[in-house]
Amino acid sequence: MGERITFAIAAATALVCSIAVISVRDAFRAAVALIGALLSVAVIFVLLSAPFVAMIQVVVYAGAIVVLFLFVIAYLGERRTVGAPDRLARWQFLSWVAVLTLGALAVIAFFNSDLAGFRDDPRPTGNIGDPDAIGAAFLDRYLIPFEVTSLVLLVAAVGAVLLARRAVQREGGR
Repeated sequence: MGERITFAIAAATALVCSIAVISVRDAFRAAVALIGALLSVAVIFVLLSAPFVAMIQVVVYAGAIVVLFLFVIAYLGERRTVGAPDRLARWQFLSWVAVLTLGALAVIAFFNSDLAGFRDDPRPTGNIGDPDAIGAAFLDRYLIPFEVTSLVLLVAAVGAVLLARRAVQREGGR
């Protein structure tokens, strides 16, 4: 019973923090909310008997990547466009309709679920979070997608640096 309560708290925290990430206007507070969401997901990994994946979640994502986001936010500062009209403001009501519809569908799916472990004890997960199983999956089955993902992230990082450099040069440098 305690695992279900912990899962409910972690899932609710992850949802609230994720909504805060996309709804808060201050970039620093959004990054801090992202840390909360990532830590909540790490708690869910611990509940799934995957402590290695939870540790990687905390160290890599909540630790390194979000700290990098915070460093870039602090370095570049906040840049607001003055007087720019919001072209999507007239469609904002549709986003709220979509959010409410998805929420209602989630509640319906939640109460009609027949997934194993939802109303009874969950099945054992085996070695899903074992470092050997993760390493074998990366080196055997998912080697090419893993390497492609690393290249995409490298290109994204280089692109972000070039865009930031161009913006700083356009403003006369710092």
